[in-house]
Amino acid sequence: MPLAESTVEPRRCPFCEAELASPGAGFVRHIDESPECRDAFETWRDRVTDDMRAGWAG
Repeated sequence: MPLAESTVEPRRCPFCEAELASPGAGFVRHIDESPECRDAFETWRDRVTDDMRAGWAG
């Protein structure tokens, strides 16, 4: 997993750095197909939900 201080590349998965077909739909497709990245995304989302006033809608 990349370090938090590193630059996020929008066409790469932030969890495994795999190349994505697109930053939006490609990422969603990738986490649907990759259990490790899906778990990492869920963990990330759980951690940031309280940081946003209305919660995380994404």
